Amino acid sequence: QSIPLFKSHYSIGKSILTLEQEEEEKPNHPSSIIEIAKRNKMKTLFLVEDGMNGFLEAYKNCEESKIKLVFGLRTTVCEDAEDKSKESLDKECKYIILAKNQEGYKRLIKISSAASCDGFYYQPRTDLKTVAKHWSEKDLQLCVPFYDSFLFNNALTFSICFPDFSFTKPVFFLEDNDLPFDYLVREKVERYCKDNKFDTLKTKSIYYENKEDFKAYITFKCINNRTALENPKFDHLCSDEFSFESWKNQQKTGKTKKKSAKEAA
Repeated sequence: QSIPLFKSHYSIGKSILTLEQEEEEKPNHPSSIIEIAKRNKMKTLFLVEDGMNGFLEAYKNCEESKIKLVFGLRTTVCEDAEDKSKESLDKECKYIILAKNQEGYKRLIKISSAASCDGFYYQPRTDLKTVAKHWSEKDLQLCVPFYDSFLFNNALTFSICFPDFSFTKPVFFLEDNDLPFDYLVREKVERYCKDNKFDTLKTKSIYYENKEDFKAYITFKCINNRTALENPKFDHLCSDEFSFESWKNQQKTGKTKKKSAKEAA
C-alpha cells in the first residue's frame, strides 16, 4: 500500500489538476483532486504544494466534502541561505514539510515566508537551520521526497550533501514510476535509512488523473518550459505513471500479491 501525494495547478507548471468543487462533470475540463477523492471515497487527502497559495481552497472544499486534509509544503533547501553564490545552486535539494494541525500550518507560513525572503534567482529557498528555528515535533513532520532529494542528487549528479537532522527524525518517501533510475535511487534511500534508523514510506506523486492525460500534461509542461514535445527535457517526468489511475493499479496489484502469498502459505 502507498499514499497518493497530489499536487494541484497552484504549484505552477507542475500539475494539471485543480482543487475545484464541481457540481457536475464538464467535458474537456481539468480533473479536480477534490472530485477524485470523493469518487474514490478517500477519507484523507494528502496535498503537497510548492507554495501556500492552494491551502485555503483545498481546506474549504475538503471541509465541505468531509475529507481530512493533510497539507505539505515542498520547498527548496540549500546548505546556507545567506550564500548567494552560483555554486550554492549545486547543493540545493527538496524537502516536504507536513502540517499535523492548525499550529503546524502557522509554522509552515513562517517557513514559507522565510524561504521567499531568502530566495535566490527568483526561487524561494531556505536552509535547515531556518527550518529548525520554526520547528515543533508536535506540529510538523519533515519528509524527504523520492525525487530531487539530497540522496537523489548525490546518486545522479556531482552533488555531495550530508544534511544535519539533529532537530528531528525525517521520513523518507519511496516511489516506483517505472523510470530507469528508480531502482538505483530506491537502493540508496533504503541503505541510508537502514544505516541511520530512519523510517520509509511508500508514496506516489500524482499530477494528472488518467494515463491518457499524460500527453496533455507533457504539452502543458512544454508550453510552460518553452520546449518541444519531441524533446521535452524532463529527465524524470517522462512517464505516464504519475497518474491516479496508476496509483489505483498499483494498489490492486499489491492486494493480489498479498492474497497469492497467503494462499501459497
